[in-house]
Amino acid sequence: MNSKARFLNVLEKKKTDRLPVTTHHLMPSFLKNYMNGISDQEFFDYFGLDPVKWIIAHTYNGSKGEYFDPEQGEIGFLEARRICTDNWKFSSEDIHELAYTTKRLNIVTPDKTLSMILQSDEHTTWLNEHVIKEKSDIEILAKYMPAPKCDVEEINKVSDDFGERGLIRGHIPCFDGFGQPGCWQDAACMYGIENLIMATFMDPQWVHAFLKLLQTRKMTFIESLRGARYDILELGGGDASTTMLMLLF
Repeated sequence: MNSKARFLNVLEKKKTDRLPVTTHHLMPSFLKNYMNGISDQEFFDYFGLDPVKWIIAHTYNGSKGEYFDPEQGEIGFLEARRICTDNWKFSSEDIHELAYTTKRLNIVTPDKTLSMILQSDEHTTWLNEHVIKEKSDIEILAKYMPAPKCDVEEINKVSDDFGERGLIRGHIPCFDGFGQPGCWQDAACMYGIENLIMATFMDPQWVHAFLKLLQTRKMTFIESLRGARYDILELGGGDASTTMLMLLF
């Protein structure tokens, strides 16, 4: 049984010759520092694991005035091309005085500029400032935020090239700049988990409105998936996990 069949049988709760063995993700810094800079697929071959091909490819609806962000630059680990309109544009500025690589990412709209601060080291990126600072900021999302669609042709090209080698894996779109596939986790990244938990008690209607906006954006992508040969799509995130529940108690 090859790796792809092994993965699919497990997902469909069928018998396999053995359980597939793989990784959740591979950190580029690990491959660089400890594996002489080999690729993901070379890593799987080296250890005899069942390979995964991570692929995220977005497209847009030009009839709605959408286009790819011309300022995005290099596409990062597990990122995709950002979607803009003339009313939803990105700009960034480097902040040099801090210990870590730091930048402010701005989302420019006709009504207000939203912004977040991202910091990075060689291993990962984290938030120093959340994009949603006032509850009224979600009104900007409702009015201007575009939704990416799946680039089915690109996904299928990658799937054909990868063949029976292993699993084709993606995820539901995150909020641009910094987010996670699940609605709750996306909101936690955008507003802060402590703020979000408190808001569920103090202003649950606002939380539901916020989550509904994120769900609608993700559903636009989901509805565009027809024909895409993904084997599995990730949905969720750390703030929706047992880890967070343990911290609360």
